[in-house]
Amino acid sequence: MSEKATLPLDFDECCNQMLEFGYEVSPSELHGLLSGVACTGLKIRPDSIITLVLKHVNADTCSERNRHTILTMHELIEREMFSADSRYTLFLPDDETDLTQRLRSLAAWCQGYLVGFGTASAQSKIDRFSPETEEALKDIVNIANLSDESAEDDSDEAAYAELVEYLKVAVLLMSSEILAAVRKDG
Repeated sequence: MSEKATLPLDFDECCNQMLEFGYEVSPSELHGLLSGVACTGLKIRPDSIITLVLKHVNADTCSERNRHTILTMHELIEREMFSADSRYTLFLPDDETDLTQRLRSLAAWCQGYLVGFGTASAQSKIDRFSPETEEALKDIVNIANLSDESAEDDSDEAAYAELVEYLKVAVLLMSSEILAAVRKDG
């Protein structure tokens, strides 16, 4: 992967690419899965990333195009998550998309994150998390189980934006805490 990797697709194109190859997973869920792995600080080989994704989407093979997208997404997540300027963002549909669909994507992101975080943290040396990380994980579980019924008024839009920002901050704080613990132990 290049030093300045960028995700080669926008959200809608990434949806189409996943469907084209029969993956019944949203790009948000895939991004969450890879973010959960990256958050633990676990260094994982490209082939292992692909294996994790294939297992998650219940597929046997991966096209070269999907492999490139998955590995680029993982590299971008790691670079953004651990950058000094906190550039990390969740991969979600844009604000023009119906709020109900954005809420579904947010819940899917959280579901993916929990799987990735759980899978990778089981392989890490960390056996205990701070109360803040424990609370953030509980919040992510609650967001993953959100109902997508919505009146779509301004307060719903504001609440959605707050949830997205909260998740970004929570993930960055968790990754900082875990990275510090790994460095201390390693």
